[in-house]
Amino acid sequence: MPAEMTDSSNAPIKVRADNRVYKAPLFGGALPIGLGTIRLGLRLANGRGSSPGAGWPGLIVAVLAVVVPLVWFAGGLAVRRMRAGIALENGVLSVRDRWGRLVLLTLESDVTGLHHVRIPVDGHKDRLVLTSVDDTPLVLDTRLWEEEPLRRLLGRLAAPPAQAPVRQQGMLTWPQFRARFPGAKVPWRQVHFGWFTALVVILAIAYIAFFVNLSYFV
Repeated sequence: MPAEMTDSSNAPIKVRADNRVYKAPLFGGALPIGLGTIRLGLRLANGRGSSPGAGWPGLIVAVLAVVVPLVWFAGGLAVRRMRAGIALENGVLSVRDRWGRLVLLTLESDVTGLHHVRIPVDGHKDRLVLTSVDDTPLVLDTRLWEEEPLRRLLGRLAAPPAQAPVRQQGMLTWPQFRARFPGAKVPWRQVHFGWFTALVVILAIAYIAFFVNLSYFV
């Protein structure tokens, strides 16, 4: 397609979810995860010291204990890739979350601002808040969307007819953020990152203990 048609002010723009942020640490840890799984499986199969091994069931359970959450995680990424999206078409801006739910539907001309902010969340503080006339402010983590289509989308919103102003809000505390963008939603796990991490650690220990004991009853 010619560039002039692609860049037309009336051409629809669709932004798909980008899962590289999630996949990178998984691929980077593939070798340690694999070696750890084998070691755990052999430990459960052969036992250690005076502790008897569970035999082949121990090895199978250890493999399943790792494979099951990985499959669940991969499935979640696939669902997000298929269902999440941002679209600007025929003057209407729509945003769907990872479950395909419509979280924003507004006219392009009703967008009132693109706000770049830094907020105290999970170490990744940069967010984009999109405000409009009648809808609740929408918080976007730009790392989780395809970069080039998103850049074109934001450029379109900042240009006529929308002419949404681009504002650098800087670092905001939670009270400042809530006062400036009332109703804007940020996931609980990001707001309370410390509590979320502690909960994950506790659940991980309980999960491992469950599978270790399960291997002796298979």
